[in-house]
Amino acid sequence: MKDDQSLHIFTIALLVWLLAACGGQQEEKRQPVAAQERIFDIEEPASVIPVLDTNRNIDSMSIQELRILRSLVYARHGMLFDEGDLRRYWKGNTVWYDTLSRSRYEKAVLNDFVGTIVLPGNEQDFVSRIDDRMIQLRRTNYLLTEFDTTANILNIVNMFQYPEITNQETMAELAVHNDAIVADTLPQLFQIYQRNDSLGLPNFVTIDLMVQLSHVYEVYVLRMVEENHFAPMLTDLCLSLYQASMSQYGKAVKEDVKDIAAYNAAFYAIPYNLLTGKQLKMPDEYQTQVEEELAYVAQQEDHRPVLLDVKNEFPYSAFKPYGHYTHTAELRRYYKAMRWLQLAPYCSNEKVQLQRAVFAAIILSSAKTKSGEAAIDLYKRWYEAMIWFVGQPVYGSLYDIAVLLSNERVTSIDAIMDSKMLDKTNVMLGKKQPGDESATKYASGCTDGIYFMPQPYDFDKEIFYTLTDKNKDAERTFPKVLDVFAAFGSQPAVVKLLSDNREDTIWAAYPEKLAGLKNKMSRFKDWNRSSYDKRMECLLAMQQKPQHSPLFMQKKSWNTKVLKTASASWVKLKHDMSLYGKIPEYPEPADTTAVPVDNLPEPVVPGYVEPNPLFWKKLLEWIELTDRTLKKYQLATDSINKRTECLYRYIAFMEESARKELNNERLTDEAYRFISHIGDSVMHLTLSMIEPRVDRWAWTAGTDRSVAVFENMFQRNIAGFPGNGSLYAATGYADNIYVMVEIGGYLYLTKGAVYNYYEFPMPERKELKENNWKDILRAIHEDSEQFK
Repeated sequence: MKDDQSLHIFTIALLVWLLAACGGQQEEKRQPVAAQERIFDIEEPASVIPVLDTNRNIDSMSIQELRILRSLVYARHGMLFDEGDLRRYWKGNTVWYDTLSRSRYEKAVLNDFVGTIVLPGNEQDFVSRIDDRMIQLRRTNYLLTEFDTTANILNIVNMFQYPEITNQETMAELAVHNDAIVADTLPQLFQIYQRNDSLGLPNFVTIDLMVQLSHVYEVYVLRMVEENHFAPMLTDLCLSLYQASMSQYGKAVKEDVKDIAAYNAAFYAIPYNLLTGKQLKMPDEYQTQVEEELAYVAQQEDHRPVLLDVKNEFPYSAFKPYGHYTHTAELRRYYKAMRWLQLAPYCSNEKVQLQRAVFAAIILSSAKTKSGEAAIDLYKRWYEAMIWFVGQPVYGSLYDIAVLLSNERVTSIDAIMDSKMLDKTNVMLGKKQPGDESATKYASGCTDGIYFMPQPYDFDKEIFYTLTDKNKDAERTFPKVLDVFAAFGSQPAVVKLLSDNREDTIWAAYPEKLAGLKNKMSRFKDWNRSSYDKRMECLLAMQQKPQHSPLFMQKKSWNTKVLKTASASWVKLKHDMSLYGKIPEYPEPADTTAVPVDNLPEPVVPGYVEPNPLFWKKLLEWIELTDRTLKKYQLATDSINKRTECLYRYIAFMEESARKELNNERLTDEAYRFISHIGDSVMHLTLSMIEPRVDRWAWTAGTDRSVAVFENMFQRNIAGFPGNGSLYAATGYADNIYVMVEIGGYLYLTKGAVYNYYEFPMPERKELKENNWKDILRAIHEDSEQFK
């Protein structure tokens, strides 16, 4: 990650400083030890236990070399090292260590003694001399240059574990920023951690990994709720409203009331048909209109409606199921019914339509469902649960009218003819209309609509719309995802946009527009109203650095990493609410040979959690709110509860570990073991949510196989402007991140996984498809020298 063009100059100056600070002419001897290099300089082969020269000069050795030399003293006596990297080092570089250490350990267990090694006097003196020298070198863990304070790359104690880091640019990144991101081709973040585990590498558990797991969880919960609760609830509600409307149709004497009742019967017969495939009978004058509306839905082409009283084309193209809604007939039906209930309006500025809406609210308040439950109670439970999942409504709803009627103690259908009641309804609805033209994608023919389930307020769209130059000769033709974070006051995003990208020089009005948005969004205080809002609070918390943060987090390059993580998380947030994996063909389990259990105790591999307690705390709050919402509206199941509890434990562990790291407290051995196996833990939890019948990731299928997704974030359509088109945001394959951290007073190089992130425009009438994005990613990596 390069922050500016002076990186190489800075690197050269820093390396010169390191040379002077760490021994001048001895710098060459202080290079990190390669994976297969042995620090004992002897002629004997690896099969022979080396002779120990206790008079050896150690002044020119690096701290890593000293640590391995110190361990040689004990390895010769058969010590079974608790440190995973040392045990692997001696096992991999000799043929005698494994047998010797195993034999000594088994004897200790058999004879029930601790097995402490008592060194001969000359060897103990040698170890003490090494310890003293290591204490001296640890004082140079951090170096202050004229440019910056940086962790000393020459003091990494486990560099021998990373033979793949031979790239000079990567080493320069580590030297300057104390972290480096290297591209990879693995489709899942947890696979990098599984690979680390197999190699005994210390894990750096990134926010990215747990954000990805939380997205999988959110998608899983929504899918379970849609299939098991929302679809049946809508079916009952639509049937109840149809039946109540037909009952009023039969009772009504006045023709205008009969027509309003017949209209509502037709209105709710359509989503009932879309949900069940069953046709409901209604007055002849509306039967044909219902059939035509259903035909338009099936054609999925924009058209003037026949039932709805709107003045322009209705977006029937929006009824085309996508993502997970294409995988089963039930989900396709649910999707279409929801689209109708979201997009089909009653227009409050038309008296007859307002009367129709008030009529629907009155019968909603009095009708019973097939199970005998009050329709208004079922609707309220569904409506409020939906608000948690999709966000606060931007338009008025039948529920708003029902509440007003209840407060006014209105129960009679005659209220639809009461002008004063209609005026009160309009005043109430007027306070709920959107304040800006970008608030919703589909106006559906009236900008003052009343909906069964209004679309949610989307502050992202308002921000994008405001921070885009809409003139024909515009320079800033498209927004950036960072605009969203900047509008909510993220300092890293503001610095990136104004200081680095110089957006103010591209569009002079940008700073003023951004300042106005920041003032408006600063009044946004209640993040707990919906899952989407709470997730956005998490993304903003991610961009705040904790007090006493470690050195690598204080670097400007870490801001770049965090902004990429936040942007990628935003794409996932947009995308994953409507996209799940398809059900695969399940192969027969392959025959496997049982692997013998090693009776040696598991070594300890140190690890590190990205230390941002505020983010982990906010993510815990989101899980708690989700859990409370599910239980409040009777949507939770044992399956959901188990996964909620498991995810909560994972995030609580991260939060506790982050706090301990910031306080320079050592984690327990059990905590380190959990971190070292985090890849497998995340994989199994992920599988349990996307494909519970599978226990191997290789058997998964569909879009869930990869974290690579894309989202159309903004469409520009200015008449006469040649640069119209769409702006896409996307994630790619998982990237490796190497981070220098301090554990127990020593500098370790740890490794984790991060999202890769892209933003790019596409010309007008060019639409990105899933296969297109896969091809683009493949081309990116095939063109890279790193992957040839």
